[in-house]
Amino acid sequence: MPDARGSSEEGRTPGLRPRRLVDETEETGREPGRSGVAALKARCARLARAAWATVRPNRRRATGYIALCSVSALVGTSVVVGTGKAGAVPDLADIGAWLTSSRTGEAAHANGLTGDVDGKVKLPGMDGHPVSISQDGKTVLVLDEKTGKLVRIDPSQLTVEGSSRYGAGLQLVSGGKYAYLVDPVKARVQRIDPVRTTPIGAPVDLGSGPLGKAVADPKGTLWVPVPGKGKVVPFPRGKKAAGIKVAAGSSKPATLLMTLADGRPVVTDTKGGTVTLLKRTGRGMRFKLPSNIAKAPTGSVLVPAATAGDVVPVLARKSGRMALVNTRTGSLLTAALGASDHQYGTPQVLGSKVYVPDQSNGTLKVYDTEAAAITKPVKVTGDPGKLSLFVRDGLLWVNDADNATAVVINSAGHVNRVHKYDTDAPSGRKPGQKDRTGDNGKRDPAPGPDAPDPLPEGPSGPGRNDRPSRPDAPAGKPDRDGDGPDKPAQDPEPGPGKPDPKKPDPTGPDEEEPAKPQPPGVPQAESGPGTIRVSFAPSSGVKPTGYRLKGAPPGAEVKPARIGPGGPFTFEIEGGSCDRQYSFTVEAEFSDGQKATSGRSGPARPCVAPGQPQNVKYDFPQGGKGIDLTWQAPANAGKGTTYDVTGAGAGNDKRNLTGTEASLRGLENFRTYTLTIAAKNAAGSGGSVVQRVNLSNTKTIRVEDNVDDGDDVGVRSQPSTTAGTRKGKIPAGQTPQLKVVCQVRGTMETHDTYGWKSNVWDRIEWEGGTAYISDLWVGTSNHKKGDYSPEVWPCN
Repeated sequence: MPDARGSSEEGRTPGLRPRRLVDETEETGREPGRSGVAALKARCARLARAAWATVRPNRRRATGYIALCSVSALVGTSVVVGTGKAGAVPDLADIGAWLTSSRTGEAAHANGLTGDVDGKVKLPGMDGHPVSISQDGKTVLVLDEKTGKLVRIDPSQLTVEGSSRYGAGLQLVSGGKYAYLVDPVKARVQRIDPVRTTPIGAPVDLGSGPLGKAVADPKGTLWVPVPGKGKVVPFPRGKKAAGIKVAAGSSKPATLLMTLADGRPVVTDTKGGTVTLLKRTGRGMRFKLPSNIAKAPTGSVLVPAATAGDVVPVLARKSGRMALVNTRTGSLLTAALGASDHQYGTPQVLGSKVYVPDQSNGTLKVYDTEAAAITKPVKVTGDPGKLSLFVRDGLLWVNDADNATAVVINSAGHVNRVHKYDTDAPSGRKPGQKDRTGDNGKRDPAPGPDAPDPLPEGPSGPGRNDRPSRPDAPAGKPDRDGDGPDKPAQDPEPGPGKPDPKKPDPTGPDEEEPAKPQPPGVPQAESGPGTIRVSFAPSSGVKPTGYRLKGAPPGAEVKPARIGPGGPFTFEIEGGSCDRQYSFTVEAEFSDGQKATSGRSGPARPCVAPGQPQNVKYDFPQGGKGIDLTWQAPANAGKGTTYDVTGAGAGNDKRNLTGTEASLRGLENFRTYTLTIAAKNAAGSGGSVVQRVNLSNTKTIRVEDNVDDGDDVGVRSQPSTTAGTRKGKIPAGQTPQLKVVCQVRGTMETHDTYGWKSNVWDRIEWEGGTAYISDLWVGTSNHKKGDYSPEVWPCN
């Protein structure tokens, strides 16, 4: 993969907040309290003093002349360039993000709280090229997707510090202190040094392409989907691990989309209709998507690469149907954006709102889950283009790399505009180097409906309420109406063809047609354990007398049966089968007897994917060779939940159990089994608990009938007095406790005092190993009868 020729500046620690290495006076070249010409004069005076100190007589003449010329040049540059922000040490906001501009070949850093650009970096050789930026690791990296050039941004200097060249068409991914380049066509992964931008080791071949888009979690583990194998391959600490099977076998490759949900890897199998949590050890919880999304055409399902919380939005682009999967609770909410000829982009969630880019007009469609309705859109650029969305520091960032304007939105929905081409921002460009205007010379499109109102600019700068006065206006009296000094307001003279507002209209008021009843909004359906919650937006216009739910399953209880005109606009349905999906409509009733019915909701089940079984306990049958398990159902398990118990070996596992117990038989004693108890239903699976069981029955039993007659009791290496060796003894008269593992048949022995006979020997734990002792001298229940005792298992 790599053709890496890299250079990087040593001795710097990238990714840290830049410290001010000089005080404010030194940074800006201004004296405290001075500005403009006064500051410039002060700066020139300091440079002149520095020149004289260099050329005073005790110095070498040639060196002095050179220094004098150099300082003179600096003074001249200061006069020409001045003391603007371009030469200042940058102070980037802690809450901010880098945004790329393909037209100008720059990356701009914006303050997330104000939208102000507080730093810009020129990306050499990348003008007009598509670029990707990675700012989720310890460093800021930029990849030219056309040429394969990779650079690192130094935030403290606003410059590009490292450069290496790789192939075209790569994906740049970083997380923690790790960075990677993924070649989706050749199915290779190359780890890179995020500081030097050079490769680390040889590329890893995954064997089957093309690859899906990879993500890297906060610990730096790379997760690469391999659709051809139906697997996701993790790279913990930069090393390839075993792939995790996430899609069922098929003749056609799966479509696997990766997401980091609150930093946890999640894969969406659009063909299989599932959303699965991943762990280093394998699969976690799995959730089933509603049928209207699972059946969407291949390539039309969109999922974001990362979300700030647990909810993953899954959008069927062509139908406008959307599912919000909560990867912690298992609940699933279905909603509708409405089918449109417009081009929907990848959705993103912030708070209770889902933002969906409309690539056809440069706006965001906003769906509010609390209102169960589409709210006022956000105008971003107002032009067709590819909008990319990501959440960082609790803020939603929206950028079009080919447009001058980006926006940042907070959780309350407030919009701040980012002017990426702003020239009044610190940068690492050289004096005299100009910005490209881009965007056909337009600095910013008209504000969108959610944008803050622009402040009028007066003589004292923006933010003043007064407007510039006309030249003929009296001093101190601003011209507020644009028609000279302020004077009492007068009604304008009616022009030709215009009615006189002072005279009544002879034609009288127009007769308005009565408003038609409007249906409620398309309801959203949210699944829960044993319930479905249906919310909707009320009818607009004529107020209904009430609302009723349609589509509830037979025998289900709907609460309330009817909702009044004032809401709350939510029904709850209890009942129905987890194996079925239900869709609903809401009917509005009006005083004149008319009715209006909403559109149909997305399908939902009255259940959620169950969590972990709880309070697992186990016991053994008489003689062992089996395990009896019991557990408690997960808190969110409803009707239709079944259980699988695996790990007992072929033919011994139990599947599709409807109860909370399992009896495993045909096992081997004195072996440890790792059992998994997993819950599942029609909504999903993966809620499992692992239980390690040592199938043994060691008992602590005291020595008995050891008469103090001077004869010791022998401890043997084998259950025999004729084979093996003696490993120890128990002195006559002593009755210590022994840990008895099991019983086995051996040589026949006779008790030397009581004459009992037995060929039963007890295997015991002895001095860190095992040994044997005749059962005649151990206090088991049948030691006097010469037979096995039920409380101790046979060894075989």
